Amino acid sequence: MKLSPLSFFLCLLLLIGSISCTSYKKVPYLQTGEKGEEVRILSLSKEQTVRFQPDDVLSIVINVTGESSVASIYNLPLQPIGTTYDINENTNLNAGVGRQTYLVNKAGQIDFPVLGMITVADYTQEELSQYLKGSLRRYLKEDPIITIRLLNFKISVLGEVNRPGSYTVNKDHINIMEALALAGDMTIYGKRDDVKLIRTLPNGETKIITLDIRDTQIVSSPYFYLHQDDELYVVPNKARARTSDVSSQTSILISLGSILLTAVNIFISLSKK
Repeated sequence: MKLSPLSFFLCLLLLIGSISCTSYKKVPYLQTGEKGEEVRILSLSKEQTVRFQPDDVLSIVINVTGESSVASIYNLPLQPIGTTYDINENTNLNAGVGRQTYLVNKAGQIDFPVLGMITVADYTQEELSQYLKGSLRRYLKEDPIITIRLLNFKISVLGEVNRPGSYTVNKDHINIMEALALAGDMTIYGKRDDVKLIRTLPNGETKIITLDIRDTQIVSSPYFYLHQDDELYVVPNKARARTSDVSSQTSILISLGSILLTAVNIFISLSKK
């Protein structure tokens, strides 16, 4: 049966609409049901707070109210001006200049003034602060004010994002969404259901986890919060892969073919006249 032009046009619109709806579902993050629907998911943010590990660089500053001279013996000498642990060209770490720094050794320990070798591996910032307060209490008249910072909390975001690169984090936890925001979000060519998390464990083992950030349950995943030196790789979709397969030589051949076809059409047109 032959379709009328109007029927053909309507069928074409329906086909385009169905394709668009299918494609749209692949793009949004954290998809839910109806608009306005409230989704409550248990977050693991407290359990996923970063814990110190060997080779971390820590800044630990001890202050005692009204007793700066007493506190000085519990602090390392200040770093010379210009010394910093900035390992990310995209982030300004001038605040790190002058901080007292400790390198956590392979045994997970640091050599702390007065206290000697103490274990810091597997501690969070809050846990280590409480441990130091308890250890220093017998030397001081009042509880010290302890400021602890992890200076080498770095993550990398690669693949189909707008600003791929390494980023230094200035707090004790960061989730996948925040990491993508640092990298300027995904491009339209990134596969939301195929984000690779590459994590190197303290024993040297490397884990590669595939995450689907279209799913709201990603918030409760143990991999939603990132660790030191984690890498996120956003896999390109088929459209991007096909584009990358076209080499520069192929592009040149296509251009030459187009020019040749245009010339032939002009020649035929002139011949008819």
